[in-house]
Amino acid sequence: MKEKIKLNLKYSHNLKALIMNNKSLAVLACILLLGIFLGSLSVGAMKTTVINKIGVLFLDNFKNRSSEPLFFIFISSLSSVFIFVLLAFFMGLSVWGFIMLPFVPLVRGICIGFTQSYLYSQYGLYGIAFQLVVLFPGIFVSSIAILLITKEAMALSHSLSNVFIFNETSYKKRSEFKTYLFRGSCVFALTTLSAIIDTVLNFAFLRFFSF
Repeated sequence: MKEKIKLNLKYSHNLKALIMNNKSLAVLACILLLGIFLGSLSVGAMKTTVINKIGVLFLDNFKNRSSEPLFFIFISSLSSVFIFVLLAFFMGLSVWGFIMLPFVPLVRGICIGFTQSYLYSQYGLYGIAFQLVVLFPGIFVSSIAILLITKEAMALSHSLSNVFIFNETSYKKRSEFKTYLFRGSCVFALTTLSAIIDTVLNFAFLRFFSF
């Protein structure tokens, strides 16, 4: 019993240390979750006519994914996430970007929350099963990519604002930019991985669903 308590305390301490060392990432994750919550609420506030139009778009997208070549599914999945990553990346190069960057995970969260709420409201547990099996793995990986690039972009943007306001110039700033490019390329690779996961799951499981 004592060993179990010590193990739990150690796990709690490690988790706390992880959060404290990544405060900005934890805050951005909370913003993403807030977006998911707001997106989930938005479906209930919409008129039936709007929901019906969204339903038509969803069914068209589902049919296209069922018949399109895998390459087009991959491009579609990649572009839907890449726009968030690319937006955050370039905002990181702005001296005022860190002010607007939290809206990137917020909007992403709203999109996720809206999708899951729509599927549940229209198709119940069948819709949730579709999301968990086909959509969620790719969404999870891509959301991590968005959080990571937003975190890095906020750090660089804040550093650039210090250069702009206080005229700071040093080798450290140039080194930060090189690090940003490297980490950005890693995030782009992670984004590509999320699109690959989405494509593979579509190929493997989409045939078992019908809307």
